[in-house]
Amino acid sequence: LQSPHQCGEIKPQTHYNHGFSENVSRKNHVDDYSTWDIVKATQYGIFERCRELVEAGFDVRQPDKENVTLLHWAAINNRIDLVKYYISKGAIVDQLGGDLNSTPLHWATRQGHLSMVVQLMKYGADPSLIDGEGCSCVHLAAQFGHTSIVAYLIAKGQDVDMMDQNGMTPLMWAAYRTHSVDPTRLLLTFNVSVNLGDKYHKNTALHWAVLAGNTTVISLLLDANANVDAQNIKGETPLDLAKQRKNVWMINHLQEARQAKGYDSPSYLKRLKMDKEFRQKVMLGTPFVVVWLVGFIADLDIDSWLIKSVMYAGVWVAVQFLSKAFFDHSMHSALPLGIYLATKFWMYATWFYWFWNDILFNNFCLDFSAHLPFATVHVPFLINSLVLFYNFGKSWKSDPGIIKASEEQKKKTIVELAETGSLDLSIFCSTCLIRKPVRSKHCAVCNRCIAKFDHHCPWVGNCVGTSSKLLHTQQITFYRRRERHDRSREGLQ
Repeated sequence: LQSPHQCGEIKPQTHYNHGFSENVSRKNHVDDYSTWDIVKATQYGIFERCRELVEAGFDVRQPDKENVTLLHWAAINNRIDLVKYYISKGAIVDQLGGDLNSTPLHWATRQGHLSMVVQLMKYGADPSLIDGEGCSCVHLAAQFGHTSIVAYLIAKGQDVDMMDQNGMTPLMWAAYRTHSVDPTRLLLTFNVSVNLGDKYHKNTALHWAVLAGNTTVISLLLDANANVDAQNIKGETPLDLAKQRKNVWMINHLQEARQAKGYDSPSYLKRLKMDKEFRQKVMLGTPFVVVWLVGFIADLDIDSWLIKSVMYAGVWVAVQFLSKAFFDHSMHSALPLGIYLATKFWMYATWFYWFWNDILFNNFCLDFSAHLPFATVHVPFLINSLVLFYNFGKSWKSDPGIIKASEEQKKKTIVELAETGSLDLSIFCSTCLIRKPVRSKHCAVCNRCIAKFDHHCPWVGNCVGTSSKLLHTQQITFYRRRERHDRSREGLQ
């Protein structure tokens, strides 16, 4: 058995494995554990042997030859019953021990034992204490990827931007050490300061993610508007570090982030690129112009298809420019909605243009047969269209069933789940920081949890959930009815 390794180094740690085959160990040693010393009995969770030795006079505060106390060994092996017993016998909950002068809470945090962390803190363990390498528990939990422990510690009052003795925040450790969406995503939800620099190198979390080649966290930080032009103490930006490492993926994504913010553009263009509302309007409006141009060019009285091909090529170049200049990651949800609205707009514009004269003529015509197409096709078509657009508008803009909670409620939920042993990411959303009800799901497009989530519909730019499922069904129903009216109208023509 060994003491925990240095803060920031992730290596195989053999003492973490003691107790994982607890039942086998107990069975094999059921007849001879009476000869074990108290350290080994603690590691394997042999409560009766430990109590026997303590009752015989063993001091629970006495460290072993590695300067490790019994409480440390019980904590790292998740022996909750022994922790309770040792504390009742006078064990010091925050006693320092091991090579790194760590507390039992540090050891439990490194191993990811949330239940042990909860138990020790109930007995007054201080998570803000630092070990020999200057790390507090929230830093250890972040660098080892123990998302549930990070959430619990912050909910219990630990500062999300707390710096260790090296000036590293939990976000920096997560960016440097944990190649997964959590705990970075969770820290971002807690409104962490994305652009803080560490004490000595002045590296931001984005710098550390690039140094580690952590592409998952780089994407998360860029979505959180991390400063791509932040400079460290050497004057290096994250893009400079990516170029030094010759990582094509990182270089491309960081350059795209710079272009999206307009850093390499003229000042007027930069202002437009920085305007999120303007970019959204461009993405929604582009299909309107493109659909019109496609029809306009095709309808031109020009016999040469070569000329028309050149004109279509010009449209393609213009769209490429707009996409490079103004389209961002929300393009996948904005463009389908824009295409839907554009096709409907030009369809109705065409219908109005071609049939307006017929409608006017029918209003002044006394022949009943002349009114028949208007009464049987156009009127139902108009009524169906109005209902369709009403349902579309409600589906687009209404709340589909977003699960909401205040900051205080979120922290209370985390504490309750942790202290009841049910802080599991399968029922807890690390982005919204809420307990997920049955059939709810976090929508990656909308970035929110939806009750009775069905799917995200790109054609209405919204989720279909408990509050919008009926509207969505009605919209599809009236859309199909309108299709039948379209076919009826074609038959009359």
